[in-house]
Amino acid sequence: MTAHPAATAPDEPGRGRRLPRHERRRQLLDCARAVFAAERYAGASMEQIAERAEVSKPVLYQHFPGKHELFLELLDAEVASLRALLEAAMDTRRDNRERVRATVAAVFEYMASPERTHRLIFDSGIDGDPEVRTRSEAVHRLLSSEVARTIRADTTVAEAEAEVLSRGLVGYLLGAARHWADRLDADARPAAAETARTVDALIWRGLASLPSADDAPR
Repeated sequence: MTAHPAATAPDEPGRGRRLPRHERRRQLLDCARAVFAAERYAGASMEQIAERAEVSKPVLYQHFPGKHELFLELLDAEVASLRALLEAAMDTRRDNRERVRATVAAVFEYMASPERTHRLIFDSGIDGDPEVRTRSEAVHRLLSSEVARTIRADTTVAEAEAEVLSRGLVGYLLGAARHWADRLDADARPAAAETARTVDALIWRGLASLPSADDAPR
């Protein structure tokens, strides 16, 4: 991707309040996040981001060499935010049933954000980009490893099969949450917490149907 040449012009007081560099950068990131969430990667442009921030494109390029680099910085922050939410739900002090319930609720809570920033991770439109795919795959791995751990702890299912099952269950969870967030009319759809309880019940019912470790020969 061709990087735009760095600009040297200062912030322009005529288009918006002059800000210290760190504040301007934070403002640009906030504006870019909103544009990418609304337009996805292909539909977003540096010009749109600059207009939303009320700065010129040269000011935007003072902070970010190009759209791709800007998107990756936002994606890293979004993945870190979701990861923290999921890790709190997966707190090992809980029992497995409660961990699953909390994890499903956390996914729906995240998808329910009115800013719709989940699109940066799950619906950017450039999933084929290796750097983007690596970051989104990290979320899938985190969820899958937790589900696989639960399966191995509570059932007699072999490790390889647990990995396959966990991938399927995570795909179902994320697919259901994304459909709820992006495909259903916001005024007509059920509440996020209500849908999360239904999805959680289905996932746990599936896990509970597996051969129990408690019934295994000693």
